[in-house]
Amino acid sequence: MKKTITKLAILIGLACNITSIAQTVSFDTFTLSPNSYYLNNAGTDFSSVGATFRYGWNTSWNGWESGSAYTNINDTVNGTYTNLYGCITGTAFSGTNYATVQRGAVVSFSNNTTAVNGFYITNTTYAWKSIKNGDQFARKFGDTTGTGSGTSIPQGQYPDWYKVIVRGYRSGLMLTDSVEYYLADYRAAGTSNDYVIKNWQYVNCISLGQVDSISFDMKSSDNSFGFMNQPAFFSIDNFVMQSTVGLEELTNISNTTLFPNPTTNNLFLNIESNTTSALSINVFDISGKELQNNTIQTTIGKNQYNINAEHLEAGVYFIELSDDNVSKKIKFIKL
Repeated sequence: MKKTITKLAILIGLACNITSIAQTVSFDTFTLSPNSYYLNNAGTDFSSVGATFRYGWNTSWNGWESGSAYTNINDTVNGTYTNLYGCITGTAFSGTNYATVQRGAVVSFSNNTTAVNGFYITNTTYAWKSIKNGDQFARKFGDTTGTGSGTSIPQGQYPDWYKVIVRGYRSGLMLTDSVEYYLADYRAAGTSNDYVIKNWQYVNCISLGQVDSISFDMKSSDNSFGFMNQPAFFSIDNFVMQSTVGLEELTNISNTTLFPNPTTNNLFLNIESNTTSALSINVFDISGKELQNNTIQTTIGKNQYNINAEHLEAGVYFIELSDDNVSKKIKFIKL
């Protein structure tokens, strides 16, 4: 997995011909006593390598209200609200500390051309126990008896799911793309396909592109009065980002368009060139693997190049255009 992260970092740098450094927030840079967590009743955010994790404290009821908190709690037994911070694995993905995150948490970046490569994620003990067993607010996932806790749903109608949604922002505006990850999924036919995440899993966020902040939302199939019944917490570790400076465009190309995008078959890349020159057109998947490598000779004016996407699986891909000096990437989606 570390090789994949490195490859993604290299791809971002090559595609934009920029100076960039992949940095990882491991949360081990923060000092904690054993089996404890970050507590700041002034509501002070915490930062590492250019990433600021928002943190909110409610003075009226004297508790952690919002955002993220770094922790090393190892309790995998207590599945109640008194164990807000512990993850179901009992340990960090690497090192000692990890972070537990509430729904609505925000991470902002000092560099507004930051790409979030991804992070490792798992359920908290509180959420995992609620999903597996049910509690006074939420029903047990997969319960087909009609007697589960929480909202009453007719017997046999439980295609349950519980997910995190990562959204990117730039200059205060939410971007179109988002990343979803299911921490529990009972939608597939057959109970053998049901799962609730109990280990560390990698969430790839490279499709968000360059952002100056991200937010975390959570949704579930089990809701009452518009609110999710499960605990709205999850844990993360090894948060990897790519900060970039000096973004350059292809000097010989005045305009590029890609149509249709999304596509089910062929793509047409329209290029307006200022010169006659050789131009490399490469296609990469989201992991950074090169799938196609072609070179064309552009002429002054409008040029069109056909890219065959019929053989590609559904997903997110990148086209890299490069000449002798700089490069540019364009994202497309195969349906």
